[in-house]
Amino acid sequence: MQSAHSGSGWVTLPPRKDEIFIVYSEVRQRTEKLVGSLNPSVFASRKIGLEKESLRVGAAGGISQADHPHALGAALTHPSITTDFSEALLEMVTPPCDSAAQALGYLTAIHQFIAAKLPEDEHIWNTSMPCILRGGDSVRIGEYGNSHSGRMKHAYRCGLGLRYGRRMQAIAGVHFNFSMPESSWGLRQQLLFGGSPVSDADYSATSPDLTQAQVTTARTQGYFEMMQNLMRVGWVVPYLFGASPAICSTFLAEGEGEEFDVWNQTTRYAPYGTSLRMGKIGYRYREDEPIDLSVRHTEIEAYIDDIMGHVSTVHPPYEALGIRCENGKYQQLSAARLQIENEYYSTVRPKQIPEAGELPISALQQRGIRYLELRSVDVNLFDPAGVNLEQIAMLEMLMMFSWLASPKPLSASEMDINKENVNCVAHHGRQPGLLLKQPNGTIPLATWGHAILDAIEPISEWLDSQQDTPLYVPALKAQRAKFDNPDLTPSAQMIAGIKETGSFFEHAQHHSLKADEWLKQQPIDEALHKHLSTLVEKSRVKQAELEASSTGSFDDFLSQYLGQIHSKVSKR
Repeated sequence: MQSAHSGSGWVTLPPRKDEIFIVYSEVRQRTEKLVGSLNPSVFASRKIGLEKESLRVGAAGGISQADHPHALGAALTHPSITTDFSEALLEMVTPPCDSAAQALGYLTAIHQFIAAKLPEDEHIWNTSMPCILRGGDSVRIGEYGNSHSGRMKHAYRCGLGLRYGRRMQAIAGVHFNFSMPESSWGLRQQLLFGGSPVSDADYSATSPDLTQAQVTTARTQGYFEMMQNLMRVGWVVPYLFGASPAICSTFLAEGEGEEFDVWNQTTRYAPYGTSLRMGKIGYRYREDEPIDLSVRHTEIEAYIDDIMGHVSTVHPPYEALGIRCENGKYQQLSAARLQIENEYYSTVRPKQIPEAGELPISALQQRGIRYLELRSVDVNLFDPAGVNLEQIAMLEMLMMFSWLASPKPLSASEMDINKENVNCVAHHGRQPGLLLKQPNGTIPLATWGHAILDAIEPISEWLDSQQDTPLYVPALKAQRAKFDNPDLTPSAQMIAGIKETGSFFEHAQHHSLKADEWLKQQPIDEALHKHLSTLVEKSRVKQAELEASSTGSFDDFLSQYLGQIHSKVSKR
């Protein structure tokens, strides 16, 4: 018998076999067909990017109140070193890279560059959940200068703080970006729907016959179907890589956290939790002012329509708060349900790079999906850069799994199931015998996990056959071990370390300082270090140019920017 979590506690349910195994056997068959008779080199042209957030903290572990260091360049215009919500919340961004090793190397180089230039009394807090919070006011909102775009970026963050509170915005994470080459979408169609085998090379040769609109449509449809498949198995990420099962008591408001166990006066934890960052106390919308922010994931057109609806529909409670403070300063961009598309939180986002002054959702509508962004990865305290090579390899294979899996629209009820599974794993993922939901019943977490890994196995073998040092087969083996023994997960290791050192703060501080020391002692990549130094200078020049060119009033600039929303809505 198995146990499952319900609203009233743990209940006993009989195990059952689900249709999931038929679906995943198709994934394995497609993989074997791709590797055996078509052209698996399509995977060799994939691109990987990483974005990692981390707080700057003082020697005692409190969030820094200092300005973004001048030595790191301008946060508004530096492509690799910026800030997220808070002035102290660093965001380190790699460009699209050709391999997991290259992406991790670039991210590590950024960390080394930052560690060497931070003030002596500051270091990087290398875990997702913050500590020593002195209320929301201790989370200083990011400043981006006096250009119109910089002021808008600050106002947007003021709106986030106003709507959801600043504490939540101090949480850090890792975003995993992934793209496939343009030629891959025709090959995928052959694998999924049959017909004459088409190699990557053959499709590239015939692709000039397609119009750009046809290529964009095929790519966008393919990425959207990948996103649907990823969301169905989204719980896998917090189970395998969740590293936030405990929190500092200063993060909680009065009356919060009663569901957690108490380790000591400063630490609360979920005994079987994996990623509280992804759970009820993590990223979430206001519960005191109910708001329907549902977005259809049945097709890309419905997705865009719903996002457009949310950024164009006034929410009365936000309207009552006012767009400006009493002193005339903007405290939110608009009174809409969402200020801009980026405010919509999802574990996976379809992305397109916006042009200067262009809304993100407009970029998506005009030029389709360019890549997918997986946003559910915790910062791993045990890795100096917050993520490791084995983890990146597994995330790559999960993306490839979603590329090969059968496409099927996500209904509203299945979206609810997906969210419930993620929340359940976030709070109870290591619970023995845990059951997760499927549209047609329940399935043991470990059984589902092994089914996914079984389907991925041929991918791992082919990927390792293309390189000198095995990476993907060992990475897959390590994930199997976690499903067999939950004590091997980062979340379990995190709780064990907390109990050994005494508190969440002591454990996180110890390993953050250890990472800082490691970063400063390792040899630097001279070419990357020089490149990052050049970007610092270029970012300052670009910021100055933006400020000089920001003519006219900010009110007019913002009105014109948000006017794109109403223009798009009126044409729907």
